[in-house]
Amino acid sequence: MTVDRVLIVEDELLTADTYAEYLSRAGGYLLVHRSGTLADAVRFLSAQRREHGSFGVDLVLLDMNLPDGHGLEVLRRMRSAGFTGAVLAMTASTDMETIRQAMALGVVQYLVKPFGYPEFAERLRSVRELSSGLSGTGSVTSQEEVDRAFRHHNAGGASDLPKGLTEDTLSAVIAALQSPDHPGAGHSAGEVGAAVGTSRVTARRYLEHLHRRGLVERAPRHGTPGRPENEYRWAGTSP
Repeated sequence: MTVDRVLIVEDELLTADTYAEYLSRAGGYLLVHRSGTLADAVRFLSAQRREHGSFGVDLVLLDMNLPDGHGLEVLRRMRSAGFTGAVLAMTASTDMETIRQAMALGVVQYLVKPFGYPEFAERLRSVRELSSGLSGTGSVTSQEEVDRAFRHHNAGGASDLPKGLTEDTLSAVIAALQSPDHPGAGHSAGEVGAAVGTSRVTARRYLEHLHRRGLVERAPRHGTPGRPENEYRWAGTSP
């Protein structure tokens, strides 16, 4: 089995330890370095280039909020020096400008903290499928092969669904949140479920998926009788 070499850029030691344990559980990954700061990441990568002629890294697990700068600055420097490997952002940053810049710099998955091993493993699987689909040299021989590569590439969006969710229902949930009858309004899971024809529990799974991807805002709904509930408001630009 191919072993991918991984660089973790994360300033919280316990969080970095958790990622290392997740990588070990997933199998097929070799942790080559951990960086808690932008400066350390740059030093490590520069030393790798100087001593080995390459970064020696296939996958970067990248936090955005570092003590001495932004995680995207590490990625900018790597890309400008020719790095073509995969990057998985794992961060609490959900502002759309950061997400747009991450996409522009080739981040293939964006995982919003907090998350558990199942979400992490699913994103690793998607990243590995992407890398496999774009491996090799030479040229493709047909439009079909090009389309297949781009399907892998685009799998990093909101439609990269956890097991049990479908793209058709996801599209219906997004349409309910974007309803022109209630622009900018918040919706409970029960309201979304009624609009798309699913149970409240099922609707909440889709809403939480969109929330983790930074496309939906979640907040407590106040002033309603009965048990407290959350409402969800569309915050993204596209699914």
